[in-house]
Amino acid sequence: MKKVLIIGGTGMVASRFVDLTKKILDITSIDEKTLDITDGIAVEKYLEKNKFDAVVNFAAFTNVDAAEKETGNEEGLTYRLNVLGPKNLAEYCNNNNTFLVHISTDFVFPGTEGQPGPYDEDAPLPETPTGIGWYGWTKNRAEVMIQSTSTDYAIVRYAYPFRAAPFELKSDWARGVIKLYEEKKLYPLFTDQTQSVIFIDDLVEPLVKIIDGKLNGVFHIASKDTTTPHEIASYLLEKYVGKPVELEKGLMAEFLKAPGRTPRPRVGGFKVEKTQAKLGVQFKTWKEMVDEFVSQLNKQ
Repeated sequence: MKKVLIIGGTGMVASRFVDLTKKILDITSIDEKTLDITDGIAVEKYLEKNKFDAVVNFAAFTNVDAAEKETGNEEGLTYRLNVLGPKNLAEYCNNNNTFLVHISTDFVFPGTEGQPGPYDEDAPLPETPTGIGWYGWTKNRAEVMIQSTSTDYAIVRYAYPFRAAPFELKSDWARGVIKLYEEKKLYPLFTDQTQSVIFIDDLVEPLVKIIDGKLNGVFHIASKDTTTPHEIASYLLEKYVGKPVELEKGLMAEFLKAPGRTPRPRVGGFKVEKTQAKLGVQFKTWKEMVDEFVSQLNKQ
């Protein structure tokens, strides 16, 4: 059984992964109270004292609007946690024969008409932040940092995670849609945004395969097809309430034109064929993921 350190283990995605893998991996789950990954000395001391076969870094500053307020500030928390933290981990793991799995995002790409997705695993990362928010740019730089620092790593990208298992600290997009619909506060949903999603339970098998096999490279773990916010919310609510639901439509292109909007991928999403082939798995469609989500909700 592989001995695995999960960093950022109390987060929405990581905590579910930990719950579902306790019997197949020897997991130690920690948060920033145990280890500040932005402190290189602290990282070295902790990992010297506690040896692992693999380190999985879920930790990140993910509030994209709050991150945008720190644009260009390499002393800010977003940069330190999203870039310097992974750099510290990569340096230690590379020097001490420890496999590093770094969790990343679709926000590393601009998702614009000029550089559209869906992106495959080998799509070149943009070398300038044009069209990318500060959160996405820091995650982009972290990937570059890891690839230039480490020889034994996996970068795992996913997008728009959601879970049926209760999680009190944060609501995901799917629970948010249901809540706003029930409160009659659901806003117009974009019909022009291309995105992938991941039901967090479906992250487990492929991520365990990567850890167990110490598989190097870039992986996309996501729905095998793409959707739009309007399409997936309409399907989700139809399954949840048991009848078709008419939702208002909006355009992300118009939304992003307003002053002060944080850049987000509009023509985004992932291709997953290379990851499926390398892992020997088939990912679900987004509809199949929503079906499982609703089924688990109904059993609670």
